[in-house]
Amino acid sequence: MLGSGAILTSLPRLGAVASLSRTQVDIFSRLYLVFLGMGTLVGIVVISYLLYNAYKYRADEPDADGKYDVEEVEDDGVVRPKLGEMPSSSKGGKKLFLSFGISAVIVLGLIIYSYSLLLYVEDTGDVDPDMEVNVEGFQFAWAYEYDNGFETTDQLVVPNEAVVGLEVTSRDVMHNYGIRGLRAKTDAIPGQTTETWFQAEESGEYKAICFELCGNGHSNMREDVLVVPTSVWEQGQEEYDFDDPEEFGEWYDQTIEAWQNGELDNQLEVTN
Repeated sequence: MLGSGAILTSLPRLGAVASLSRTQVDIFSRLYLVFLGMGTLVGIVVISYLLYNAYKYRADEPDADGKYDVEEVEDDGVVRPKLGEMPSSSKGGKKLFLSFGISAVIVLGLIIYSYSLLLYVEDTGDVDPDMEVNVEGFQFAWAYEYDNGFETTDQLVVPNEAVVGLEVTSRDVMHNYGIRGLRAKTDAIPGQTTETWFQAEESGEYKAICFELCGNGHSNMREDVLVVPTSVWEQGQEEYDFDDPEEFGEWYDQTIEAWQNGELDNQLEVTN
């Protein structure tokens, strides 16, 4: 894997890392709320209209004129419609066409809205990452290479609030790299490179998972993504030269050890 050219020390030492106005988590959460709200509204309207018509066209009177064609009146006094007939309306098919028209507008509107948001997620050209990491899938693990040349097949460690660009490929079969808690997901294809990005607004533990069946060990392709607080990252930059892969690797190992020993528990906000 080739480095991306960006350097880890380009991250600001003081203050928060640059933040995007809309992260992928924000986009998918908004999309979910829109579909939930629209589905709830349509459900309420449809059920209410159904109950209204069920009450309006109830057959509890001998006189059913105007409601439906009467076949016969039984001895029990209950009026029944002619076989195969449905309650009719004086407005003909206007309500039917109106309902189809409104439904079409809602569905097309949701499709256009969803597609516009997904275009933003997929368009990595307008995203200027604070750091980039090359990811290579293989049976059955993930290999990472940072900008400074440091390589690992264990956990991915990044600072929170940083925009992290991922260049993903595969060395054997097709995989699919995804960090569920951060809504980052892209294919890992042999001989090709795909791109995605994420921005963790909260520090914590996340999981990088393969979402495509790739062999007997597919279920083992679950590795930790540790998002450390910006303060921890900046402190590491002060003590180590992050441009040097050996020094960065030393800080990386110490950070993983501290995390596994529970020393970072009070600084991590999310646990997946």
